[in-house]
Amino acid sequence: MGTPQAVLFLRKKIMMVRRTRDEALATREALLDAAERVFCASGVTRATLGDVASAAGVTRGAVYWHFRDKGELFGAMCSRATLPMQSRLEQAADGDGDDAIATLREVSVRALREIASDPRTRVVLEILLCKSERLTLTTDGAPHADEMDRQCVCAVERIILRAIAQGRLPADTDSNLAAHLLQAFFHGVIQLWLTHPEAFDLNAAAQAMVETMITGLVAAPPRLGAAI
Repeated sequence: MGTPQAVLFLRKKIMMVRRTRDEALATREALLDAAERVFCASGVTRATLGDVASAAGVTRGAVYWHFRDKGELFGAMCSRATLPMQSRLEQAADGDGDDAIATLREVSVRALREIASDPRTRVVLEILLCKSERLTLTTDGAPHADEMDRQCVCAVERIILRAIAQGRLPADTDSNLAAHLLQAFFHGVIQLWLTHPEAFDLNAAAQAMVETMITGLVAAPPRLGAAI
């Protein structure tokens, strides 16, 4: 067992490491918060890392300590806001034995209501859908917007395939087209609401909107080999 002085020194060292780690995490969160504000106000393309650093009250060096470039910062910002919804969608897609149509309805309504109630999710989706910009990202762990869309479509298609297997949809349902139709529906609803939030109460209307889309899908799904 060490001397009292050695024990005290070790405790102080541990406290310093913890404080440094906590400060680094706090700086990273501040940068992500600032990125949301700056990208929403200026657009991703026009905004600079210097703008983000100024908004966060730190130096450009602090930005580069946490993020390789603007692409990685953008990806981290998007992931922080959208990862919970994406994770729930992936869990729903991996479900087994549940009613796939009911699952699709539930996850869709919850997503719309979360967008309506969570300011962070709303801001990030406004950046993604309403700024007319696409930023291609190649850094590790920071998928670009098109890749995020692809992942969502794949997850939705897996739910639709399960619905087909359960007999809830016809065997010749075009699952890929159905998934893209659902994606287009949600993109349109969300973009319209973000642009004109006074047009309707997204939280209150979520259930009816999803029910309309799901009912239409079940009643008249797109079919493989259908005439165009």
